[in-house]
Amino acid sequence: MKIRLFFAPAMLAILPVVSLAQITVDNSVQFKINNVNSGLVLGIAGQSQVAGANLVQWTDSGAPDHLWHFVPMNNNQYVIENLLTHQVLGVASASKSNGARIVQWADNGTADHLWTVVSAPGGNVMLRNVNSGLNLEIMNADISTNGVVDQWGSTGCTCQEWQLVNTGAAVYPNPGSVSGGGTAVHDPMMLKDSGGTYWLFGTHNTLATSTNRIAFNSEGNALKPLPGWISSWNPGMDVWAPDVVFHDGKYWQYYAVPGSSNNTTHTAAIALATATSPNSNSWQNQGIVIQSNESSTFNAIDPNEIRDTSGNWWMVFGSWWNGIHLIQLDNTTGKQSSSNRTITRLATRSAGIEGAVLYFFNGFYYLFASINPCCSPTSTYRIVVGRSSSITGPYLDRGGVNMLNGGGAILLSTHGNIVGPGGEGVFADSDGPILVYHYYNANSNGAPTLGINRLVFDSSGWPSVR
Repeated sequence: MKIRLFFAPAMLAILPVVSLAQITVDNSVQFKINNVNSGLVLGIAGQSQVAGANLVQWTDSGAPDHLWHFVPMNNNQYVIENLLTHQVLGVASASKSNGARIVQWADNGTADHLWTVVSAPGGNVMLRNVNSGLNLEIMNADISTNGVVDQWGSTGCTCQEWQLVNTGAAVYPNPGSVSGGGTAVHDPMMLKDSGGTYWLFGTHNTLATSTNRIAFNSEGNALKPLPGWISSWNPGMDVWAPDVVFHDGKYWQYYAVPGSSNNTTHTAAIALATATSPNSNSWQNQGIVIQSNESSTFNAIDPNEIRDTSGNWWMVFGSWWNGIHLIQLDNTTGKQSSSNRTITRLATRSAGIEGAVLYFFNGFYYLFASINPCCSPTSTYRIVVGRSSSITGPYLDRGGVNMLNGGGAILLSTHGNIVGPGGEGVFADSDGPILVYHYYNANSNGAPTLGINRLVFDSSGWPSVR
């Protein structure tokens, strides 16, 4: 049985329990979260990267594990992201019990990772877990460093009150400036040809070019002509999430044909077309690579291709309900390999995962993916990442959680006017790996916009945006 300790008034102010209103937190800046009773800050025990590490209070040393990002969700709720580990604040075993420890974990979409911020006296706040309805607190009103962080029902104790200290520092670097036609894009992918031209492909059959990765010109349709067979799958002749690679003197354009305009069906197909130029008017239809129906254990959209270190081609694909999958391709035809028909599942997440990209760097295959709902000015999309030494997995995040079990450390999430970043692509340029993605620009009425950032890898091999 847990014993609740209360201290003398000189050490602890006991306040009456009052009805508290939810408040909104600025998501563009980093916060320190200071306990009102102890004056100490919220951090990760031992600055551990491991999923499940306990939250503790500590002297404010300026350590990066003391910095937090309030990522907006629906209904004025937040996921609270640690800016050292890019894991989120949750309750051990999603417990609803008084005294359950507060830990960090992958952003796997469970309700114990959702918090509301409610007002408290003196401009302070309380952090209330949506799953349990209990408040974040320092156990037993401890005022010592390394004090345990748990959850408990409202007591009026200032150990449940926090000051959100705005550091003034931006959560993430903003995307690079872009302009011109084709930048109002969804699911962008980019490649650079041998002459230095950047080609930007997007959902709904869009194509644009640039010579400097800043100013773009629309080039009309990416796939010309559209094969007639598409109309039997999608009467609107809509194609999604193209991915283009250069192989044996030709460009291979993989694209998805959804069975519905809003991705409410598992019926879909990924197809291939080839041409000698990215803006060809005569792409040659090579037919369907893989397809799915309502009984399939995968969803055939969002293709991305990669050549492994042995020279074999693979395609990662999949969406939302059934997770991310991988197949081997025939190096000559670009279709699914006849000698290896295995469909390997790489990632799943109950709250949705899609739009995967594989990128090889310094001995690891990195799996980037988008989580949560896309495609609105209030999108909660964000990009997560895991890695593996083998292309077939397992892919673990920086906390050690398998992406098959909802793992994936946050790479980029909503900050300021950059709402719902996702639908990403990664390619190598002269200044290093480049991340391209779409976001919804809150400064332009939520318009879909191209985002571009460099990726840098730390001494442990984990990427961040610059």
